[in-house]
Order: sequence, then structure tokens, then C-alpha cells
Amino acid sequence: MTLPLTRENRDKVWTYEDYLQLPEDGNRYEIIEGVLYVSPTPFTVHQLLSRRLLFVFYEMERRGEGYIYNAPTGLKLDGGNPVEPDLIFLRADQRHQIKRKYILGPPHLVVEILSPGTARLDRVKKMRLYAKNRIPHYWLLDPDSKVLEVLKLGEQHYSLEATLESGDHYESPDFPGLHLDLSQLFEDMPGEDED
Repeated sequence: MTLPLTRENRDKVWTYEDYLQLPEDGNRYEIIEGVLYVSPTPFTVHQLLSRRLLFVFYEMERRGEGYIYNAPTGLKLDGGNPVEPDLIFLRADQRHQIKRKYILGPPHLVVEILSPGTARLDRVKKMRLYAKNRIPHYWLLDPDSKVLEVLKLGEQHYSLEATLESGDHYESPDFPGLHLDLSQLFEDMPGEDED
């Protein structure tokens, strides 16, 4: 769940400099258009799916086709908007964007794994921010419905390229050598039916 701000900070316009002063306390801090969003540590199912998808992209990294990063890696976008997507993939020719403390500028792909408290933020605010910053690919992974939405940037907005579920496979010329088997991604997920 995305936590509300305290009353004294609600009207503040947050900056990247403010972001650098936030505590490292296990929460995820993101600033979108001057508003601070705070999310707690994700559930185990969320982390399991993140790791599984990371491993698929790591095979591309091993072949020299790009670089994969997982949260809490910072992504600094135009206007000083620091966010922490669940996964960030850069093509090999985007290596210059990798800085010591963050990724600078739009990567090739960002992935957000939805949770009930962050789904609206991921589907609305972050989607607008990522489109504005010209990130070509945005994936939304929903652990509850076991669905991956593959979005591709058009002139100004994302369009749905594919909606995938267990049993589906995904390959794309935009990700050479990537073969994603959704059955393997969603199989045997401990902790998914517990509160």
C-alpha cells in the first residue's frame, strides 16, 4: 500500500535533493511531479516474481545484450523525478546511463509488479511519467491475476502489445534472444494464498 504523507509535508514540492535526504529504512520512496510516494517492503510473492523475471533478463545480460537492475535501484528521469521501478533493463548501447548511485534517463524497459496499494500509482502516475520520458517499453505484472501486460510506447501514450498468462510465451524483436515462458514465471508461488 502506498502510504499517505503527513499533513506538514502534503503541500511540499519534493525535489531530488530532498530524496537524497530520506532514510534507508526499507520503505520505497519515489517522487513524481514533486509529490513524495512512500511504499512499504513488498510481499514475498512480489519478490519471487521480480527475481524470476530478473533471471530471464540476466541471460540477456550474460550474452552482452544489456543490463538488468532490480529495486531499490534508483531511476532519475527528466525534471529530477527519482523512482524505483521493480526492474530496469537497459540495452548494451545505453551503458553510459548507468551511474554509481542510479540510472540516469530513460531505459529500454521498466517493469512494475502490482500490489493492491500501488496498482493505481503504477497504472496512472508512473505510466504517465514513463511515457513523458519516452521509455519505450513498460510491463505491468499482476501477481493476483497472474497476468503480464506488455505495453509499448507510441507517439505519446502506451498501447497494449500483449496480455499474457500462464501457458503463453513472449518473444519480441525489441528484446533479441528473450524467451519468456509465463508458465515458468507463475509456477509454484509459495505464500500467494496466505495473508
